[in-house]
Amino acid sequence: MKPLLVISLALNLGLVAGIGVILNKRSAPAPVAVAAAPVVAKTANAVSKAAVAPSGGTNLVGQKFDWRSVESEDYKKYIANLRAIGCPEATIRDIILADVNKMFADRKQALKKPVEKFKFWETGVKSMAKMMGGALDEEAIKQRQALAAEKRAIIKELLGIEPDEKPDLMAGFNPFDTMLDFLPADKQTKLMELMQTMQAKQMKALGDGAPDADGMKNMQKAQKEMEDEIAKILTPSEFEDYQLRLSQTAMMLRMQLGGFSPTEQEFRDIFKYQKAFDDQYSMFDAGTDDKAEQDKRKAAQTELDTQIKATLGDQRYADYQREKDFEYQSIAKIAEKQGLPKEAGVKIYDMKAVAQEQAKAIRNDKTLTGEQRQTALAGIRAETEKAMQETLGEKGYNAYKKNAYWLNTIYVEPKAAPASDDAAQ
Repeated sequence: MKPLLVISLALNLGLVAGIGVILNKRSAPAPVAVAAAPVVAKTANAVSKAAVAPSGGTNLVGQKFDWRSVESEDYKKYIANLRAIGCPEATIRDIILADVNKMFADRKQALKKPVEKFKFWETGVKSMAKMMGGALDEEAIKQRQALAAEKRAIIKELLGIEPDEKPDLMAGFNPFDTMLDFLPADKQTKLMELMQTMQAKQMKALGDGAPDADGMKNMQKAQKEMEDEIAKILTPSEFEDYQLRLSQTAMMLRMQLGGFSPTEQEFRDIFKYQKAFDDQYSMFDAGTDDKAEQDKRKAAQTELDTQIKATLGDQRYADYQREKDFEYQSIAKIAEKQGLPKEAGVKIYDMKAVAQEQAKAIRNDKTLTGEQRQTALAGIRAETEKAMQETLGEKGYNAYKKNAYWLNTIYVEPKAAPASDDAAQ
Protein backbone atom coordinates (compact mmCIF):
# COMPACT_ATOMS: atom_id res chain seq x y z
CA MET A 1 0.00 0.00 0.00
CA LYS A 2 1.27 3.52 -0.71
CA PRO A 3 2.75 5.22 2.40
CA LEU A 4 0.39 8.20 2.24
CA LEU A 5 -2.60 5.90 1.90
CA VAL A 6 -1.53 4.06 5.04
CA ILE A 7 -1.25 7.38 6.89
CA SER A 8 -4.61 8.52 5.57
CA LEU A 9 -6.28 5.27 6.63
CA ALA A 10 -4.68 5.50 10.06
CA LEU A 11 -5.90 9.05 10.52
CA ASN A 12 -9.39 8.25 9.32
CA LEU A 13 -9.74 5.11 11.39
CA GLY A 14 -8.04 6.81 14.34
CA LEU A 15 -10.64 9.56 14.28
CA VAL A 16 -13.39 7.00 14.22
CA ALA A 17 -11.79 5.14 17.13
CA GLY A 18 -12.18 8.36 19.07
CA ILE A 19 -15.87 8.45 18.20
CA GLY A 20 -16.53 5.61 20.63
CA VAL A 21 -15.00 7.55 23.50
CA ILE A 22 -16.96 10.68 22.58
CA LEU A 23 -20.26 8.84 22.20
CA ASN A 24 -19.75 7.07 25.52
CA LYS A 25 -19.17 10.40 27.22
CA ARG A 26 -22.29 11.83 25.61
CA SER A 27 -24.47 8.90 26.63
CA ALA A 28 -23.03 8.39 30.14
CA PRO A 29 -25.56 9.11 32.91
CA ALA A 30 -24.98 12.25 34.93
CA PRO A 31 -23.07 11.52 38.16
CA VAL A 32 -25.23 11.32 41.26
CA ALA A 33 -24.15 13.74 43.98
CA VAL A 34 -23.37 11.99 47.24
CA ALA A 35 -24.34 14.10 50.26
CA ALA A 36 -23.89 17.10 47.98
CA ALA A 37 -21.41 19.41 49.62
CA PRO A 38 -20.62 22.80 48.10
CA VAL A 39 -17.32 23.28 46.34
CA VAL A 40 -15.47 25.28 48.92
CA ALA A 41 -11.88 24.92 47.66
CA LYS A 42 -11.09 27.28 44.82
CA THR A 43 -7.37 26.76 44.38
CA ALA A 44 -4.77 24.02 44.60
CA ASN A 45 -3.73 25.42 47.98
CA ALA A 46 -7.14 24.64 49.49
CA VAL A 47 -5.64 21.78 51.48
CA SER A 48 -3.52 24.11 53.60
CA LYS A 49 -5.97 27.01 53.99
CA ALA A 50 -6.66 28.22 57.51
CA ALA A 51 -9.37 26.18 59.18
CA VAL A 52 -12.62 27.75 60.24
CA ALA A 53 -13.82 25.56 63.08
CA PRO A 54 -17.58 25.16 63.42
CA SER A 55 -19.01 26.71 66.58
CA GLY A 56 -20.43 24.64 69.37
CA GLY A 57 -17.90 21.79 69.22
CA THR A 58 -18.07 18.66 67.12
CA ASN A 59 -20.56 16.58 69.10
CA LEU A 60 -23.70 17.14 67.09
CA VAL A 61 -25.73 14.26 68.48
CA GLY A 62 -29.26 15.42 69.30
CA GLN A 63 -28.75 18.71 67.49
CA LYS A 64 -30.53 19.68 64.29
CA PHE A 65 -28.16 18.81 61.44
CA ASP A 66 -26.73 21.81 59.57
CA TRP A 67 -24.06 21.55 56.85
CA ARG A 68 -22.63 24.88 57.96
CA SER A 69 -21.44 23.18 61.11
CA VAL A 70 -19.42 20.71 59.01
CA GLU A 71 -18.09 22.81 56.15
CA SER A 72 -14.56 24.12 56.23
CA GLU A 73 -12.21 25.64 53.66
CA ASP A 74 -9.51 23.36 55.09
CA TYR A 75 -10.07 19.92 53.56
CA LYS A 76 -8.40 18.13 56.47
CA LYS A 77 -10.66 19.93 58.93
CA TYR A 78 -13.61 19.22 56.66
CA ILE A 79 -12.82 15.48 56.76
CA ALA A 80 -12.38 15.60 60.54
CA ASN A 81 -15.79 17.26 60.94
CA LEU A 82 -17.42 14.62 58.72
CA ARG A 83 -15.90 11.86 60.81
CA ALA A 84 -17.02 13.59 63.97
CA ILE A 85 -20.67 13.36 62.93
CA GLY A 86 -20.25 9.66 62.12
CA CYS A 87 -20.12 9.96 58.35
CA PRO A 88 -19.00 6.61 56.80
CA GLU A 89 -15.50 6.56 55.30
CA ALA A 90 -16.84 5.55 51.88
CA THR A 91 -19.17 8.56 51.89
CA ILE A 92 -16.39 10.88 53.04
CA ARG A 93 -14.26 9.59 50.19
CA ASP A 94 -17.05 10.20 47.68
CA ILE A 95 -17.69 13.73 48.97
CA ILE A 96 -14.01 14.73 48.91
CA LEU A 97 -13.34 13.12 45.53
CA ALA A 98 -16.33 14.88 44.02
CA ASP A 99 -15.16 18.20 45.45
CA VAL A 100 -11.54 17.78 44.31
CA ASN A 101 -12.59 16.50 40.88
CA LYS A 102 -14.78 19.56 40.38
CA MET A 103 -12.01 21.91 41.40
CA PHE A 104 -9.48 20.33 39.04
CA ALA A 105 -11.99 20.01 36.20
CA ASP A 106 -12.42 23.78 36.34
CA ARG A 107 -8.66 24.31 36.30
CA LYS A 108 -8.25 21.84 33.44
CA GLN A 109 -10.94 23.62 31.47
CA ALA A 110 -9.10 26.89 31.97
CA LEU A 111 -6.03 25.38 30.28
CA LYS A 112 -7.90 24.65 27.05
CA LYS A 113 -7.03 26.93 24.18
CA PRO A 114 -9.68 28.24 21.81
CA VAL A 115 -10.07 25.83 18.90
CA GLU A 116 -9.75 27.37 15.48
CA LYS A 117 -12.46 26.76 12.93
CA PHE A 118 -11.58 23.74 10.81
CA LYS A 119 -10.64 24.70 7.25
CA PHE A 120 -10.88 21.63 5.06
CA TRP A 121 -8.66 23.15 2.37
CA GLU A 122 -5.66 23.60 4.68
CA THR A 123 -3.08 20.90 3.89
CA GLY A 124 -0.08 19.09 5.38
CA VAL A 125 0.65 17.20 8.58
CA LYS A 126 0.47 20.44 10.54
CA SER A 127 -3.14 20.84 9.49
CA MET A 128 -3.88 17.44 11.07
CA ALA A 129 -2.25 18.51 14.34
CA LYS A 130 -4.15 21.79 14.18
CA MET A 131 -7.38 19.85 13.69
CA MET A 132 -6.66 17.96 16.93
CA GLY A 133 -6.20 21.24 18.81
CA GLY A 134 -4.63 21.15 22.28
CA ALA A 135 -4.75 17.35 22.37
CA LEU A 136 -1.41 17.35 20.51
CA ASP A 137 0.06 20.59 21.88
CA GLU A 138 3.31 19.83 23.70
CA GLU A 139 3.06 22.65 26.23
CA ALA A 140 -0.60 21.92 26.91
CA ILE A 141 0.20 18.24 27.47
CA LYS A 142 2.87 19.17 30.04
CA GLN A 143 0.43 21.46 31.85
CA ARG A 144 -2.28 18.79 31.96
CA GLN A 145 0.17 16.17 33.22
CA ALA A 146 1.40 18.51 35.96
CA LEU A 147 -2.19 19.24 36.97
CA ALA A 148 -3.00 15.51 37.09
CA ALA A 149 0.07 14.85 39.26
CA GLU A 150 -0.95 17.64 41.63
CA LYS A 151 -4.47 16.22 41.88
CA ARG A 152 -3.19 12.71 42.65
CA ALA A 153 -0.89 14.09 45.35
CA ILE A 154 -3.74 15.99 47.05
CA ILE A 155 -6.04 12.95 47.02
CA LYS A 156 -3.25 10.78 48.41
CA GLU A 157 -2.58 13.31 51.19
CA LEU A 158 -6.24 13.73 52.11
CA LEU A 159 -7.57 10.19 51.75
CA GLY A 160 -4.46 8.04 51.68
CA ILE A 161 -5.50 6.39 48.42
CA GLU A 162 -4.22 6.33 44.86
CA PRO A 163 -7.03 7.61 42.63
CA ASP A 164 -8.25 5.01 40.15
CA GLU A 165 -8.30 7.35 37.20
CA LYS A 166 -7.20 6.69 33.63
CA PRO A 167 -5.48 9.45 31.64
CA ASP A 168 -7.74 11.39 29.29
CA LEU A 169 -5.76 10.95 26.07
CA MET A 170 -7.98 13.34 24.14
CA ALA A 171 -7.90 15.86 26.98
CA GLY A 172 -11.63 16.32 26.62
CA PHE A 173 -11.11 17.52 23.05
CA ASN A 174 -13.60 16.42 20.44
CA PRO A 175 -12.25 16.97 16.89
CA PHE A 176 -15.74 16.45 15.54
CA ASP A 177 -16.86 19.65 17.25
CA THR A 178 -14.90 21.51 14.59
CA MET A 179 -15.01 19.09 11.68
CA LEU A 180 -18.78 18.66 11.91
CA ASP A 181 -19.69 22.18 12.99
CA PHE A 182 -21.79 22.57 9.84
CA LEU A 183 -24.30 20.05 11.23
CA PRO A 184 -26.82 20.35 14.07
CA ALA A 185 -26.01 18.33 17.19
CA ASP A 186 -28.53 15.55 16.52
CA LYS A 187 -27.11 14.89 13.05
CA GLN A 188 -23.56 14.95 14.42
CA THR A 189 -24.48 12.13 16.81
CA LYS A 190 -26.23 10.11 14.10
CA LEU A 191 -23.27 10.56 11.77
CA MET A 192 -20.70 9.49 14.37
CA GLU A 193 -22.72 6.43 15.33
CA LEU A 194 -23.02 5.44 11.68
CA MET A 195 -19.31 6.00 11.02
CA GLN A 196 -18.39 3.89 14.03
CA THR A 197 -20.55 1.01 12.80
CA MET A 198 -19.56 1.17 9.15
CA GLN A 199 -15.85 1.61 9.70
CA ALA A 200 -15.82 -1.48 11.88
CA LYS A 201 -16.78 -3.23 8.65
CA GLN A 202 -13.83 -1.56 6.92
CA MET A 203 -11.45 -2.85 9.55
CA LYS A 204 -12.87 -6.33 9.06
CA ALA A 205 -12.42 -5.97 5.28
CA LEU A 206 -8.74 -5.11 5.77
CA GLY A 207 -8.16 -8.40 7.56
CA ASP A 208 -4.79 -9.32 9.06
CA GLY A 209 -1.54 -8.19 7.50
CA ALA A 210 -1.23 -6.57 4.08
CA PRO A 211 -4.56 -6.91 2.24
CA ASP A 212 -4.60 -8.52 -1.19
CA ALA A 213 -6.58 -7.37 -4.24
CA ASP A 214 -9.79 -8.94 -2.92
CA GLY A 215 -9.28 -7.30 0.46
CA MET A 216 -8.87 -3.93 -1.23
CA LYS A 217 -12.08 -4.47 -3.18
CA ASN A 218 -13.90 -5.31 0.05
CA MET A 219 -12.46 -2.17 1.61
CA GLN A 220 -13.72 -0.09 -1.31
CA LYS A 221 -17.15 -1.70 -1.06
CA ALA A 222 -17.38 -0.97 2.68
CA GLN A 223 -16.33 2.63 2.08
CA LYS A 224 -19.01 3.05 -0.59
CA GLU A 225 -21.68 1.51 1.66
CA MET A 226 -20.77 3.93 4.45
CA GLU A 227 -21.01 6.97 2.19
CA ASP A 228 -24.36 5.77 0.81
CA GLU A 229 -25.73 5.43 4.33
CA ILE A 230 -24.38 8.83 5.37
CA ALA A 231 -25.98 10.43 2.30
CA LYS A 232 -29.36 9.20 3.54
CA ILE A 233 -29.22 11.22 6.76
CA LEU A 234 -27.74 14.42 5.29
CA THR A 235 -28.97 16.95 2.77
CA PRO A 236 -26.99 17.12 -0.52
CA SER A 237 -25.21 20.25 0.69
CA GLU A 238 -24.39 18.69 4.07
CA PHE A 239 -23.14 15.53 2.38
CA GLU A 240 -20.79 17.56 0.19
CA ASP A 241 -19.44 19.33 3.28
CA TYR A 242 -18.97 15.96 4.99
CA GLN A 243 -17.00 14.58 2.02
CA LEU A 244 -14.77 17.66 1.88
CA ARG A 245 -13.85 17.07 5.52
CA LEU A 246 -13.88 13.34 6.25
CA SER A 247 -13.81 11.33 3.01
CA GLN A 248 -10.69 9.30 2.23
CA THR A 249 -10.15 11.44 -0.87
CA ALA A 250 -10.11 14.65 1.18
CA MET A 251 -7.83 13.10 3.82
CA MET A 252 -5.40 11.97 1.13
CA LEU A 253 -5.36 15.34 -0.64
CA ARG A 254 -4.57 17.16 2.61
CA MET A 255 -1.65 14.80 3.20
CA GLN A 256 -0.35 15.01 -0.37
CA LEU A 257 -0.55 18.76 -0.91
CA GLY A 258 1.34 19.97 2.15
CA GLY A 259 3.24 22.79 0.44
CA PHE A 260 0.72 23.52 -2.31
CA SER A 261 -1.51 25.58 0.01
CA PRO A 262 -4.62 25.56 -2.19
CA THR A 263 -7.33 28.15 -1.84
CA GLU A 264 -10.75 26.91 -0.76
CA GLN A 265 -11.98 26.98 -4.37
CA GLU A 266 -8.87 25.21 -5.69
CA PHE A 267 -9.33 22.43 -3.13
CA ARG A 268 -13.00 22.09 -4.03
CA ASP A 269 -12.15 21.85 -7.74
CA ILE A 270 -9.34 19.31 -7.28
CA PHE A 271 -11.49 17.30 -4.88
CA LYS A 272 -14.40 17.14 -7.31
CA TYR A 273 -12.29 15.57 -10.06
CA GLN A 274 -10.21 13.37 -7.74
CA LYS A 275 -13.29 12.04 -5.92
CA ALA A 276 -14.92 11.03 -9.22
CA PHE A 277 -11.72 9.19 -10.15
CA ASP A 278 -11.41 7.49 -6.74
CA ASP A 279 -15.05 6.39 -6.81
CA GLN A 280 -14.47 4.62 -10.12
CA TYR A 281 -10.96 3.25 -9.68
CA SER A 282 -10.44 3.44 -5.91
CA MET A 283 -7.38 4.71 -4.08
CA PHE A 284 -7.25 1.21 -2.58
CA ASP A 285 -6.07 -0.14 -5.94
CA ALA A 286 -3.72 -3.06 -5.40
CA GLY A 287 -2.79 -3.35 -9.08
CA THR A 288 -4.04 -5.66 -11.76
CA ASP A 289 -2.48 -7.84 -14.40
CA ASP A 290 -5.33 -7.11 -16.80
CA LYS A 291 -3.81 -5.01 -19.62
CA ALA A 292 -7.18 -3.59 -20.63
CA GLU A 293 -7.88 -2.46 -17.06
CA GLN A 294 -4.42 -0.92 -16.77
CA ASP A 295 -4.93 1.03 -20.00
CA LYS A 296 -8.38 2.16 -18.90
CA ARG A 297 -7.08 3.45 -15.57
CA LYS A 298 -4.12 5.15 -17.26
CA ALA A 299 -6.45 6.95 -19.69
CA ALA A 300 -8.67 8.03 -16.79
CA GLN A 301 -5.62 9.37 -14.92
CA THR A 302 -4.60 11.37 -17.99
CA GLU A 303 -8.10 12.82 -18.21
CA LEU A 304 -8.01 13.67 -14.49
CA ASP A 305 -4.69 15.48 -14.90
CA THR A 306 -6.04 17.38 -17.92
CA GLN A 307 -9.14 18.50 -15.98
CA ILE A 308 -7.09 19.70 -13.00
CA LYS A 309 -4.59 21.49 -15.25
CA ALA A 310 -7.38 23.29 -17.10
CA THR A 311 -8.81 24.40 -13.75
CA LEU A 312 -5.57 25.49 -12.09
CA GLY A 313 -3.64 26.88 -15.04
CA ASP A 314 -0.13 25.92 -16.11
CA GLN A 315 1.86 27.44 -13.22
CA ARG A 316 -0.38 26.28 -10.39
CA TYR A 317 -0.68 22.86 -11.99
CA ALA A 318 3.12 22.57 -12.06
CA ASP A 319 3.16 23.45 -8.35
CA TYR A 320 0.41 20.89 -7.72
CA GLN A 321 2.26 18.08 -9.51
CA ARG A 322 5.53 18.86 -7.76
CA GLU A 323 3.96 18.90 -4.27
CA LYS A 324 2.50 15.40 -4.81
CA ASP A 325 5.93 13.96 -5.59
CA PHE A 326 7.61 12.18 -2.65
CA GLU A 327 10.99 13.06 -4.12
CA TYR A 328 10.22 16.76 -3.98
CA GLN A 329 8.84 16.48 -0.46
CA SER A 330 12.15 14.93 0.63
CA ILE A 331 14.14 17.69 -1.06
CA ALA A 332 11.95 20.45 0.39
CA LYS A 333 12.32 19.05 3.91
CA ILE A 334 16.12 19.02 3.67
CA ALA A 335 16.19 22.55 2.24
CA GLU A 336 13.95 23.74 5.08
CA LYS A 337 16.23 22.15 7.69
CA GLN A 338 19.16 24.02 6.18
CA GLY A 339 17.28 27.30 6.50
CA LEU A 340 17.03 27.65 2.72
CA PRO A 341 14.07 29.24 0.91
CA LYS A 342 11.49 27.10 -0.84
CA GLU A 343 13.02 28.09 -4.19
CA ALA A 344 16.11 26.02 -3.34
CA GLY A 345 14.05 22.85 -3.13
CA VAL A 346 12.28 23.69 -6.38
CA LYS A 347 15.65 24.29 -8.05
CA ILE A 348 16.99 20.89 -6.98
CA TYR A 349 13.80 19.22 -8.15
CA ASP A 350 14.13 20.88 -11.56
CA MET A 351 17.79 19.81 -11.75
CA LYS A 352 16.68 16.24 -11.24
CA ALA A 353 14.15 16.47 -14.07
CA VAL A 354 16.69 18.03 -16.45
CA ALA A 355 19.39 15.48 -15.60
CA GLN A 356 17.00 12.58 -16.15
CA GLU A 357 15.84 14.01 -19.48
CA GLN A 358 19.44 14.52 -20.64
CA ALA A 359 20.37 10.97 -19.59
CA LYS A 360 17.38 9.60 -21.51
CA ALA A 361 18.50 11.46 -24.64
CA ILE A 362 22.02 10.08 -24.32
CA ARG A 363 20.79 6.51 -23.96
CA ASN A 364 18.56 6.88 -27.01
CA ASP A 365 21.34 8.34 -29.16
CA LYS A 366 22.35 5.45 -31.45
CA THR A 367 25.30 7.38 -32.89
CA LEU A 368 27.28 7.08 -29.64
CA THR A 369 29.55 4.22 -28.80
CA GLY A 370 29.20 2.51 -25.45
CA GLU A 371 32.25 4.32 -24.12
CA GLN A 372 31.02 7.71 -25.35
CA ARG A 373 27.62 7.09 -23.78
CA GLN A 374 29.15 6.23 -20.39
CA THR A 375 31.40 9.27 -20.51
CA ALA A 376 28.46 11.56 -21.30
CA LEU A 377 26.33 10.05 -18.52
CA ALA A 378 29.19 10.40 -16.03
CA GLY A 379 29.48 14.06 -17.01
CA ILE A 380 25.75 14.67 -16.50
CA ARG A 381 25.90 13.19 -13.02
CA ALA A 382 29.04 15.10 -12.04
CA GLU A 383 27.62 18.43 -13.23
CA THR A 384 24.30 17.78 -11.51
CA GLU A 385 25.93 16.87 -8.18
CA LYS A 386 28.12 19.98 -8.32
CA ALA A 387 25.10 22.23 -8.95
CA MET A 388 23.11 20.57 -6.16
CA GLN A 389 25.99 21.00 -3.70
CA GLU A 390 26.21 24.70 -4.56
CA THR A 391 22.46 25.08 -3.96
CA LEU A 392 22.08 23.02 -0.76
CA GLY A 393 25.52 23.51 0.73
CA GLU A 394 27.81 20.63 1.63
CA LYS A 395 25.88 19.56 4.72
CA GLY A 396 22.49 19.72 3.00
CA TYR A 397 23.77 17.94 -0.09
CA ASN A 398 25.35 15.11 1.93
CA ALA A 399 22.06 14.64 3.79
CA TYR A 400 20.08 14.56 0.55
CA LYS A 401 22.51 12.32 -1.34
CA LYS A 402 21.96 9.45 1.12
CA ASN A 403 18.50 8.89 -0.34
CA ALA A 404 18.96 10.34 -3.82
CA TYR A 405 18.88 6.93 -5.47
CA TRP A 406 17.86 8.46 -8.78
CA LEU A 407 21.47 9.58 -9.28
CA ASN A 408 22.37 5.93 -9.80
CA THR A 409 19.83 5.69 -12.61
CA ILE A 410 21.87 8.26 -14.51
CA TYR A 411 25.34 6.85 -13.98
CA VAL A 412 27.06 4.43 -11.61
CA GLU A 413 30.82 4.45 -11.34
CA PRO A 414 32.05 0.98 -12.43
CA LYS A 415 33.71 -0.99 -9.68
CA ALA A 416 37.43 -1.55 -10.17
CA ALA A 417 38.23 -5.08 -11.24
CA PRO A 418 40.10 -7.08 -8.54
CA ALA A 419 43.81 -7.36 -9.11
CA SER A 420 44.89 -10.64 -10.72
CA ASP A 421 47.41 -12.97 -9.12
CA ASP A 422 49.91 -12.18 -11.92
CA ALA A 423 49.61 -8.44 -11.26
CA ALA A 424 50.19 -8.99 -7.60
CA GLN A 425 53.50 -10.80 -8.17
